[in-house]
Amino acid sequence: MMGGTPADCRDDLLAHIFPALDAAAIAELCEICLETDYAEGELVAQEGSYASGMHIVRSGLVKIGKHSERGSGKRVFRFLGVGELFGLEAIALVHKTNLQYAKAIMRSSLIFIERRNLVAFREEHPEMCTDFCRWLAREVVMLEFKLTRDAVESLDRNVALLLIALAQKYGKRADEGVIVDLPISRQVLSDMLGVSIESLMRSLKRYRDRNLLTTSGRRMILTDFDSLMDRARITPFYLTIIEETL
Repeated sequence: MMGGTPADCRDDLLAHIFPALDAAAIAELCEICLETDYAEGELVAQEGSYASGMHIVRSGLVKIGKHSERGSGKRVFRFLGVGELFGLEAIALVHKTNLQYAKAIMRSSLIFIERRNLVAFREEHPEMCTDFCRWLAREVVMLEFKLTRDAVESLDRNVALLLIALAQKYGKRADEGVIVDLPISRQVLSDMLGVSIESLMRSLKRYRDRNLLTTSGRRMILTDFDSLMDRARITPFYLTIIEETL
């Protein structure tokens, strides 16, 4: 992978997410963690249901979204990769209902910490609040970035940003370019951008015509990664943020 990812070991993953905790606290935290597995398309948390605790993605990919108040439509807000959290707001706030739904879009393994156990652990280890604040601040930054991106950027640039983010987080360097080989559909990619699948396909075709991209099924190869970066007008800070907004 091009981007750094937490180690597979559960202890190392938790230490990566909660750097304010020492090794003894991490070991204690592991004792209240449960391993959960979800098939592709399986619901992790239902919008409007009781927020039973916090989920951490250990492997796979999970989408976060909300149902439309009118009709049966849904809007995908963001995607969670390895080491990302869902349900933190229900722990930090008095509100005990899931404000969004969470669904696995590929086979995924998650770590679950029940609300009551996590609250008790936090009371014994107040240093954990430092990490909670960091994660909540990160959510605010990502939301501001996404709102700005959706409002003012062109579709082609947003597609470039998405391709670069996927490459940084999941891509592998090869002679032919950067290979992004995720088992996710074009529909999921269009959901990520909040556009129709037809619009996404037209934009991908324009990148293929410019010899910046080749596609084969669900595999994409960024054949000229540097030129794609130039077209997306990426700065180092911008790149850090888009990696966190999948």
